[in-house]
Amino acid sequence: MSKLCFVSTDAADMQFESREEREKALLFLWDAQEGSLHGMWRPSSSERPLPEGKLPGARLAGQHGSHQLRVQPVYHFPFTLTQQEVGHLLTQQQQQQQQQQQQHSHADAFAESAHKQSGAGDPAATELQSWPVAAAPAVPAMPAGQRPNFIVILVDDLGYDDIGLHHPRGPDGRSSIGAQTPNIDRLLKRGMSFSNFYSTPLCAMSRAELLTGRDFVRTGTVYNTLGYDSFSLGEATAGDVMQQAGYTTSHFGKWHNGRALGYEPWSRGFNESWLPSDYIHLDNLMRHNGAYKPTEGLMEQVLMDKLLGFLKNRQADGQPFFTYYAPFSIHKSPREEMPKEGTPLDLYFAPEPYLSQVMDLEPRPDPHTARLWAMLKYWDEVLGRLLDFVESSPLAKNTYIMMAGDNGPGLPRSVFDDDFNKLRRMPSGMLGHKGYWDPAIKAAGTEGGLRNHLAVAGPGVPSGSRDDTLLSLADVLPTVADLARAKDTQHMPWSGSSFANLLKPGVQPSKQQQERFFFTMTASGDAKACPHAATLMRDTLPQLSHDRKVLKPQPDLLYQDRNGTGVFKNCIVGRWKDYKWYGANNKVFKFTGDSRVELPCNAVTGPEQQRIAALFDSKAQLWWGSVVAEPHSFTKLVFQLGLNGEAASNVETAGAIQLTRGNVHIKGSAVNFTDTGDKACMQLQVDTPGRYDVAAMYYSRTDAFGKGDGQQLNFTFKVSVGTFQQIKADSVPSVKAVLPQTPGMTTKSMGTLELAKSPPNSITEVCAQLVAMHNASKPLAPRNGQPAPQNPEQVWRRLQRQHQWPDGQLVFQSMYRPCVIDEANEMCVEDCGLM
Repeated sequence: MSKLCFVSTDAADMQFESREEREKALLFLWDAQEGSLHGMWRPSSSERPLPEGKLPGARLAGQHGSHQLRVQPVYHFPFTLTQQEVGHLLTQQQQQQQQQQQQHSHADAFAESAHKQSGAGDPAATELQSWPVAAAPAVPAMPAGQRPNFIVILVDDLGYDDIGLHHPRGPDGRSSIGAQTPNIDRLLKRGMSFSNFYSTPLCAMSRAELLTGRDFVRTGTVYNTLGYDSFSLGEATAGDVMQQAGYTTSHFGKWHNGRALGYEPWSRGFNESWLPSDYIHLDNLMRHNGAYKPTEGLMEQVLMDKLLGFLKNRQADGQPFFTYYAPFSIHKSPREEMPKEGTPLDLYFAPEPYLSQVMDLEPRPDPHTARLWAMLKYWDEVLGRLLDFVESSPLAKNTYIMMAGDNGPGLPRSVFDDDFNKLRRMPSGMLGHKGYWDPAIKAAGTEGGLRNHLAVAGPGVPSGSRDDTLLSLADVLPTVADLARAKDTQHMPWSGSSFANLLKPGVQPSKQQQERFFFTMTASGDAKACPHAATLMRDTLPQLSHDRKVLKPQPDLLYQDRNGTGVFKNCIVGRWKDYKWYGANNKVFKFTGDSRVELPCNAVTGPEQQRIAALFDSKAQLWWGSVVAEPHSFTKLVFQLGLNGEAASNVETAGAIQLTRGNVHIKGSAVNFTDTGDKACMQLQVDTPGRYDVAAMYYSRTDAFGKGDGQQLNFTFKVSVGTFQQIKADSVPSVKAVLPQTPGMTTKSMGTLELAKSPPNSITEVCAQLVAMHNASKPLAPRNGQPAPQNPEQVWRRLQRQHQWPDGQLVFQSMYRPCVIDEANEMCVEDCGLM
């Protein structure tokens, strides 16, 4: 009998204390030997057990004990089974019993739909086809010497299971009874599907990896917020590389790789860029190559209008192009966008008629999943416009389209904690989701949060084929460059490698691809995912050397300490062949086929575990050593003043490279200035010398200082600009002002600074320091001769008139609103970081 792998949160080892407990248990039935998922099963109260052999594992034995189960189907997965296998899952007698049932629970109704689509015992069901059959390329290979075009799509929060073809079929045997994505399915049918493909834990990290072709942690990106969500200006982006190769480049949609001047897409290698305001789905204020442009209508449709306009221009001028398209769908909006009288359901943009269409599914999905699927169906229709245009134009002959998601799906607790609803959303049965720390494994990085899917369609690519070669987001740029024959381009060494060889019919992966080790770091919204990184990024920051660069090596960046205790080792997971390894505890799992669950049935034990874990450990230690040695790893952004003549720039204290340890720490910004002398210092580059107005955006609370007497305080802050040694010697321009305590966020002008251009090859810093606190009822200290502060509204209006900024832009802010956590009602990191 084949070894079975069971996934159940409330039926451990298949033991039930009562009939009621048994009947509510949900069991996933995996055949680990055959590598196929037979279904999800609910024990039945039927008196007649299945004859042994009719259902694999009707009598369970071995590591699961011995327990006679009477089972009935809840969810079938025909895309992993042949029609003959499906026919053996149920006896004719069981089918008749199900058809005779007069009342169905929510799960039973779902089972009925799945049973109908399985076609057991129905000769007509031989036409059932949930996955396309591999065939010749839909578009012939390009003639030698021609240069292809590229459209690379990274969908926000699109998980492996958010694709219709990854869901069971409906009663017609063809359409999905879960996620409705006919156009994503269409793309998969026209090209290759890479099912052993990995993204990263969160949004910013995946975008850094895709755009640079490098492990995100090498680039300066470490996390989604906390000042570590941008990559170094020394990194070449896909836009830079393709421009060097003679391509016209464009970006449409989300960025999340630096929200400061000089880090936006139009400064990072993209000739054309349309960047919307985050998660504003109607009448979005966008930036076109840096200029603010109000738009009307649905944001995703407007973006597609702009993208199709770009394609029409390239079709007309014949210029080869590279397009990076990053929709905001299907990510829900951050909680700060929720209406006052709203509910968390309002954070999903679920327009009609898509929501009504999803709600008509039988059985009806839970409210969160329904809204998510409605948003997905809406964006899928937008994608259809792109596919229609390309397929009906001459671009079809020479354009590759690649699509992936940036991380696992984001599941609300109400869905994740309900086995049935989670399975409805994630029929793969993978554990976890985006940013999840698994309490059983005691580690982050489960398949549900990292494994994704890559679709590639284009000239010469076999249609409807699947490939399980181990790939990652870092492989996309090297592949694009390989297909474009972009040989002599300048960039940092790529972590990924080209998989262009796999985009041809009948080609097997190279030995190097078969033997590949893949590692990633698992920092996420849950501090347990990587506790050391959380402390380092929030509370301490890496130590700096005498030249104010990150000290390397240093104890805070070790793989493990002298005693062998894991430091960053605890934050690393790895894949090699069929194995998966967790650095946090050296656990090893072996996956077979689609059985991607980290459970005891797939656990590797004994001598094999010791051998494989030691191999992973040695490879991971070398990998981490190379990461730390990178010039950009763990660096933060350098704020630009006056870049290209820009008159305003934000300097966010979350970008601090040094702070007062023990007091000041990083959340949405640097917070908790509680003692005189507390400070935070950021890197600065003054590109245009001159006089600069300084305005502080801040909030304050008396009780944050532990006084307990409710007194109102005012605070004197000093802002200084220069080298760190000059700032220490107080020999550089500075401005000092009293910032009164005020509820909520406020902006106060501090005066002006006369700044010289930053010298080449030197590090200029700007430090904000608390120099005094005053009881608000007492006279305030003099301003040391500083100019009287200007009214922020007046300064704003003057800048607005000068640069013709629209009214939609917020006072003294770029389009990226600073996320400042309200200490009295702390928001989760996801809301601040816009994961």
